[in-house]
Amino acid sequence: MAPVAGGASHEWASLRGGTEPPHRRSAGRCRMSSHRLIPRAPLAARVDLTGITPAALAGLAAGEVARLGVPFGAGTVPLGDLFHVEPEAGDFLLLGGDPRLDFVGAGLASGEIVVDGPVGVHAGSGMSGGRLVVRGDAGDDLAAGLEGGRIEVTGSAGANVGGARPGDRQGMTGGAVRVAGAVGRRLGARLRGGLILVGGDAGPQAADGLIAGTLAVAGALGAGAGRGMKRGTLLLASPPASLAPGFVDAGPQDFIMLALLARRVPELAALFGGRLSQRANRLVGNRLAGGEGEVLVLQ
Repeated sequence: MAPVAGGASHEWASLRGGTEPPHRRSAGRCRMSSHRLIPRAPLAARVDLTGITPAALAGLAAGEVARLGVPFGAGTVPLGDLFHVEPEAGDFLLLGGDPRLDFVGAGLASGEIVVDGPVGVHAGSGMSGGRLVVRGDAGDDLAAGLEGGRIEVTGSAGANVGGARPGDRQGMTGGAVRVAGAVGRRLGARLRGGLILVGGDAGPQAADGLIAGTLAVAGALGAGAGRGMKRGTLLLASPPASLAPGFVDAGPQDFIMLALLARRVPELAALFGGRLSQRANRLVGNRLAGGEGEVLVLQ
Protein backbone atom coordinates (compact mmCIF):
# COMPACT_ATOMS: atom_id res chain seq x y z
CA MET A 1 0.00 0.00 0.00
CA ALA A 2 3.06 2.24 -0.13
CA PRO A 3 2.02 4.16 -3.26
CA VAL A 4 -1.05 5.59 -1.52
CA ALA A 5 0.43 6.00 1.93
CA GLY A 6 3.68 7.58 0.80
CA GLY A 7 4.11 10.04 -2.04
CA ALA A 8 0.45 11.04 -2.29
CA SER A 9 -0.24 11.75 1.39
CA HIS A 10 0.64 15.47 1.19
CA GLU A 11 -1.36 15.78 -2.05
CA TRP A 12 -4.52 14.63 -0.25
CA ALA A 13 -4.04 17.45 2.24
CA SER A 14 -3.57 20.02 -0.52
CA LEU A 15 -7.19 19.61 -1.58
CA ARG A 16 -8.43 20.60 1.85
CA GLY A 17 -9.31 24.17 2.59
CA GLY A 18 -12.10 26.58 3.42
CA THR A 19 -15.07 27.44 1.26
CA GLU A 20 -14.79 31.21 1.72
CA PRO A 21 -14.58 33.02 -1.63
CA PRO A 22 -10.96 33.62 -2.69
CA HIS A 23 -11.31 37.40 -2.91
CA ARG A 24 -12.37 37.51 0.76
CA ARG A 25 -9.64 35.15 1.92
CA SER A 26 -6.92 36.99 0.00
CA ALA A 27 -8.00 40.49 0.95
CA GLY A 28 -7.26 39.78 4.57
CA ARG A 29 -3.76 38.45 3.83
CA CYS A 30 -2.28 40.92 1.36
CA ARG A 31 -2.76 44.17 -0.50
CA MET A 32 -1.73 43.08 -3.97
CA SER A 33 -3.75 44.53 -6.82
CA SER A 34 -5.78 41.86 -8.59
CA HIS A 35 -8.32 41.93 -11.37
CA ARG A 36 -11.60 40.64 -12.71
CA LEU A 37 -11.76 39.91 -16.45
CA ILE A 38 -15.28 39.83 -17.89
CA PRO A 39 -15.67 38.70 -21.54
CA ARG A 40 -17.18 41.41 -23.71
CA ALA A 41 -18.86 38.78 -25.92
CA PRO A 42 -18.57 35.06 -26.74
CA LEU A 43 -15.13 34.53 -28.23
CA ALA A 44 -14.94 34.22 -32.02
CA ALA A 45 -11.52 32.50 -31.94
CA ARG A 46 -9.25 30.73 -29.46
CA VAL A 47 -7.36 32.81 -26.89
CA ASP A 48 -4.06 31.77 -25.29
CA LEU A 49 -3.91 33.07 -21.70
CA THR A 50 -0.44 31.72 -20.91
CA GLY A 51 1.22 34.09 -18.46
CA ILE A 52 -1.99 35.83 -17.35
CA THR A 53 -1.59 35.06 -13.63
CA PRO A 54 -2.09 37.02 -10.40
CA ALA A 55 1.67 37.49 -10.02
CA ALA A 56 2.07 38.78 -13.58
CA LEU A 57 -0.75 41.30 -13.14
CA ALA A 58 0.22 42.39 -9.62
CA GLY A 59 0.88 46.12 -9.42
CA LEU A 60 -0.67 46.85 -12.82
CA ALA A 61 -3.54 49.27 -13.17
CA ALA A 62 -6.65 48.11 -15.04
CA GLY A 63 -5.64 50.15 -18.09
CA GLU A 64 -2.21 48.54 -18.18
CA VAL A 65 -3.74 45.07 -17.98
CA ALA A 66 -6.12 45.95 -20.81
CA ARG A 67 -3.17 46.85 -23.05
CA LEU A 68 -1.41 43.50 -22.61
CA GLY A 69 -1.29 41.51 -25.84
CA VAL A 70 -2.64 37.96 -26.00
CA PRO A 71 -2.73 35.48 -28.91
CA PHE A 72 -6.19 35.51 -30.49
CA GLY A 73 -6.80 33.29 -33.48
CA ALA A 74 -3.96 33.85 -35.96
CA GLY A 75 -2.92 37.20 -34.45
CA THR A 76 -2.50 39.15 -31.22
CA VAL A 77 -4.93 41.62 -29.66
CA PRO A 78 -5.00 43.73 -26.49
CA LEU A 79 -6.62 41.92 -23.58
CA GLY A 80 -9.03 44.83 -23.23
CA ASP A 81 -10.48 44.14 -26.69
CA LEU A 82 -11.78 40.83 -25.36
CA PHE A 83 -12.44 41.56 -21.68
CA HIS A 84 -13.72 44.30 -19.43
CA VAL A 85 -10.93 44.70 -16.84
CA GLU A 86 -11.96 45.64 -13.30
CA PRO A 87 -9.57 46.07 -10.33
CA GLU A 88 -9.89 43.90 -7.23
CA ALA A 89 -7.91 43.58 -4.00
CA GLY A 90 -6.03 40.35 -3.25
CA ASP A 91 -3.69 37.74 -4.68
CA PHE A 92 -6.13 36.29 -7.18
CA LEU A 93 -7.71 36.63 -10.62
CA LEU A 94 -11.42 36.30 -11.39
CA LEU A 95 -12.20 35.34 -14.96
CA GLY A 96 -15.36 34.86 -16.97
CA GLY A 97 -15.35 31.49 -18.69
CA ASP A 98 -15.49 30.51 -22.35
CA PRO A 99 -14.67 27.14 -24.00
CA ARG A 100 -12.19 28.92 -26.28
CA LEU A 101 -10.05 30.19 -23.39
CA ASP A 102 -6.91 28.04 -23.59
CA PHE A 103 -3.97 27.72 -21.17
CA VAL A 104 -5.87 29.30 -18.28
CA GLY A 105 -3.58 29.14 -15.25
CA ALA A 106 -0.69 27.73 -17.30
CA GLY A 107 2.52 28.17 -15.32
CA LEU A 108 0.70 29.38 -12.19
CA ALA A 109 3.12 29.39 -9.23
CA SER A 110 1.15 31.26 -6.56
CA GLY A 111 -2.17 32.93 -5.93
CA GLU A 112 -5.60 31.85 -7.15
CA ILE A 113 -7.48 31.92 -10.41
CA VAL A 114 -11.24 31.37 -10.31
CA VAL A 115 -13.09 30.91 -13.60
CA ASP A 116 -16.86 31.35 -13.67
CA GLY A 117 -17.67 29.06 -16.59
CA PRO A 118 -15.90 26.62 -18.92
CA VAL A 119 -12.32 26.72 -20.15
CA GLY A 120 -10.56 25.29 -23.19
CA VAL A 121 -7.47 23.12 -23.50
CA HIS A 122 -4.35 22.98 -21.30
CA ALA A 123 -5.88 24.62 -18.23
CA GLY A 124 -3.35 24.52 -15.39
CA SER A 125 -0.62 23.22 -17.69
CA GLY A 126 2.76 23.25 -15.95
CA MET A 127 1.45 24.74 -12.69
CA SER A 128 3.92 24.60 -9.80
CA GLY A 129 1.76 26.12 -7.07
CA GLY A 130 -1.35 28.12 -6.30
CA ARG A 131 -4.95 27.15 -6.95
CA LEU A 132 -7.10 27.04 -10.09
CA VAL A 133 -10.87 26.67 -9.77
CA VAL A 134 -13.05 26.11 -12.86
CA ARG A 135 -16.78 26.43 -12.27
CA GLY A 136 -17.68 24.55 -15.40
CA ASP A 137 -16.13 22.06 -17.83
CA ALA A 138 -12.49 21.88 -18.92
CA GLY A 139 -11.12 20.80 -22.31
CA ASP A 140 -8.34 18.34 -23.12
CA ASP A 141 -4.96 18.30 -21.34
CA LEU A 142 -6.15 19.65 -17.99
CA ALA A 143 -3.19 19.71 -15.55
CA ALA A 144 -0.75 18.51 -18.20
CA GLY A 145 2.73 18.49 -16.67
CA LEU A 146 1.41 19.66 -13.28
CA GLU A 147 4.24 20.01 -10.75
CA GLY A 148 2.39 21.42 -7.75
CA GLY A 149 -0.62 23.34 -6.54
CA ARG A 150 -4.21 22.21 -6.90
CA ILE A 151 -6.92 22.30 -9.54
CA GLU A 152 -10.66 21.91 -8.97
CA VAL A 153 -13.21 21.50 -11.76
CA THR A 154 -16.92 21.44 -10.92
CA GLY A 155 -17.90 19.95 -14.29
CA SER A 156 -16.24 17.38 -16.54
CA ALA A 157 -12.87 17.35 -18.31
CA GLY A 158 -11.58 16.08 -21.65
CA ALA A 159 -8.78 13.69 -22.54
CA ASN A 160 -5.29 13.43 -21.06
CA VAL A 161 -5.97 14.82 -17.58
CA GLY A 162 -2.62 14.97 -15.78
CA GLY A 163 -0.75 13.76 -18.86
CA ALA A 164 2.35 15.07 -20.61
CA ARG A 165 2.67 18.41 -22.31
CA PRO A 166 3.63 18.39 -26.01
CA GLY A 167 7.27 17.36 -26.33
CA ASP A 168 7.54 16.07 -22.75
CA ARG A 169 8.11 12.44 -21.85
CA GLN A 170 6.39 12.51 -18.47
CA GLY A 171 3.08 13.71 -17.20
CA MET A 172 2.09 15.20 -13.88
CA THR A 173 4.76 14.97 -11.17
CA GLY A 174 2.99 16.54 -8.19
CA GLY A 175 -0.01 18.52 -7.02
CA ALA A 176 -3.65 17.52 -6.78
CA VAL A 177 -6.59 17.60 -9.21
CA ARG A 178 -10.26 17.09 -8.45
CA VAL A 179 -12.84 16.77 -11.25
CA ALA A 180 -16.46 16.46 -10.10
CA GLY A 181 -17.73 14.93 -13.33
CA ALA A 182 -16.37 12.55 -15.98
CA VAL A 183 -13.02 12.66 -17.74
CA GLY A 184 -11.94 11.52 -21.19
CA ARG A 185 -9.42 8.96 -22.40
CA ARG A 186 -5.87 8.54 -21.06
CA LEU A 187 -6.45 9.80 -17.54
CA GLY A 188 -3.09 10.06 -15.76
CA ALA A 189 -1.05 8.82 -18.71
CA ARG A 190 2.68 8.77 -17.87
CA LEU A 191 1.88 10.10 -14.39
CA ARG A 192 4.98 10.45 -12.19
CA GLY A 193 3.39 11.72 -8.99
CA GLY A 194 0.47 13.58 -7.46
CA LEU A 195 -3.19 12.81 -6.99
CA ILE A 196 -6.25 12.92 -9.28
CA LEU A 197 -9.81 12.49 -7.95
CA VAL A 198 -12.59 11.83 -10.48
CA GLY A 199 -16.22 11.92 -9.38
CA GLY A 200 -17.62 10.42 -12.60
CA ASP A 201 -16.53 7.94 -15.25
CA ALA A 202 -13.05 7.78 -16.78
CA GLY A 203 -12.52 7.05 -20.47
CA PRO A 204 -10.38 4.25 -21.94
CA GLN A 205 -6.62 3.81 -21.48
CA ALA A 206 -6.32 5.39 -18.03
CA ALA A 207 -3.00 5.03 -16.18
CA ASP A 208 -1.12 4.30 -19.41
CA GLY A 209 2.58 4.18 -18.47
CA LEU A 210 1.86 5.14 -14.86
CA ILE A 211 5.06 5.28 -12.78
CA ALA A 212 3.92 6.90 -9.52
CA GLY A 213 0.96 8.74 -8.07
CA THR A 214 -2.67 7.93 -7.32
CA LEU A 215 -5.83 7.97 -9.45
CA ALA A 216 -9.18 7.62 -7.66
CA VAL A 217 -12.28 7.07 -9.83
CA ALA A 218 -15.79 6.96 -8.36
CA GLY A 219 -17.49 6.05 -11.64
CA ALA A 220 -16.80 3.39 -14.26
CA LEU A 221 -13.29 2.88 -15.61
CA GLY A 222 -12.93 2.58 -19.37
CA ALA A 223 -11.30 -0.34 -21.17
CA GLY A 224 -7.55 -0.90 -21.46
CA ALA A 225 -6.45 0.82 -18.25
CA GLY A 226 -2.97 0.18 -16.87
CA ARG A 227 -1.04 -0.57 -20.07
CA GLY A 228 2.67 -0.24 -19.25
CA MET A 229 1.91 0.59 -15.61
CA LYS A 230 5.00 0.22 -13.40
CA ARG A 231 3.93 1.50 -9.98
CA GLY A 232 1.31 3.77 -8.47
CA THR A 233 -2.28 3.14 -7.45
CA LEU A 234 -5.69 3.05 -9.12
CA LEU A 235 -8.45 3.30 -6.50
CA LEU A 236 -11.84 2.27 -7.88
CA ALA A 237 -15.43 2.16 -6.66
CA SER A 238 -16.36 -0.77 -8.91
CA PRO A 239 -14.53 -3.58 -10.74
CA PRO A 240 -13.01 -2.46 -14.06
CA ALA A 241 -14.67 -3.87 -17.16
CA SER A 242 -11.36 -4.77 -18.80
CA LEU A 243 -7.87 -3.83 -17.70
CA ALA A 244 -4.97 -4.05 -20.13
CA PRO A 245 -3.42 -7.56 -20.22
CA GLY A 246 -0.80 -8.18 -17.56
CA PHE A 247 -2.60 -7.85 -14.23
CA VAL A 248 -2.77 -10.58 -11.58
CA ASP A 249 -5.72 -10.79 -9.19
CA ALA A 250 -4.33 -11.03 -5.65
CA GLY A 251 -7.80 -11.24 -4.12
CA PRO A 252 -9.45 -9.25 -1.32
CA GLN A 253 -7.15 -7.84 1.34
CA ASP A 254 -7.27 -5.47 4.29
CA PHE A 255 -5.49 -2.13 3.95
CA ILE A 256 -5.40 -0.27 7.24
CA MET A 257 -4.02 2.80 5.50
CA LEU A 258 -7.27 3.20 3.52
CA ALA A 259 -9.24 3.64 6.72
CA LEU A 260 -6.65 6.05 8.07
CA LEU A 261 -6.73 8.12 4.88
CA ALA A 262 -10.52 8.23 4.94
CA ARG A 263 -10.43 9.78 8.41
CA ARG A 264 -7.59 12.13 7.58
CA VAL A 265 -8.93 13.25 4.20
CA PRO A 266 -12.74 13.49 4.12
CA GLU A 267 -12.67 14.33 0.38
CA LEU A 268 -11.47 10.83 -0.40
CA ALA A 269 -14.25 9.15 1.55
CA ALA A 270 -16.79 11.60 0.11
CA LEU A 271 -15.66 10.72 -3.42
CA PHE A 272 -16.85 7.17 -2.80
CA GLY A 273 -20.05 8.13 -1.03
CA GLY A 274 -18.61 7.76 2.45
CA ARG A 275 -18.15 4.00 2.05
CA LEU A 276 -14.36 3.89 1.97
CA SER A 277 -13.15 1.15 4.29
CA GLN A 278 -9.93 -0.82 4.69
CA ARG A 279 -11.15 -3.77 2.58
CA ALA A 280 -10.34 -3.89 -1.16
CA ASN A 281 -9.70 -6.40 -3.92
CA ARG A 282 -6.11 -6.00 -5.16
CA LEU A 283 -4.87 -6.51 -8.70
CA VAL A 284 -1.11 -6.20 -9.33
CA GLY A 285 0.58 -5.15 -12.56
CA ASN A 286 1.33 -4.47 -15.20
CA ARG A 287 3.46 -7.63 -15.12
CA LEU A 288 4.01 -7.49 -18.88
CA ALA A 289 5.94 -4.28 -18.20
CA GLY A 290 7.62 -5.64 -15.07
CA GLY A 291 5.25 -3.49 -13.02
CA GLU A 292 4.24 -3.68 -9.37
CA GLY A 293 1.46 -1.15 -9.46
CA GLU A 294 -1.87 -1.86 -7.87
CA VAL A 295 -5.53 -1.55 -8.70
CA LEU A 296 -7.64 -1.48 -5.54
CA VAL A 297 -11.36 -2.13 -5.95
CA LEU A 298 -13.20 -1.05 -2.83
CA GLN A 299 -15.50 -3.52 -1.14
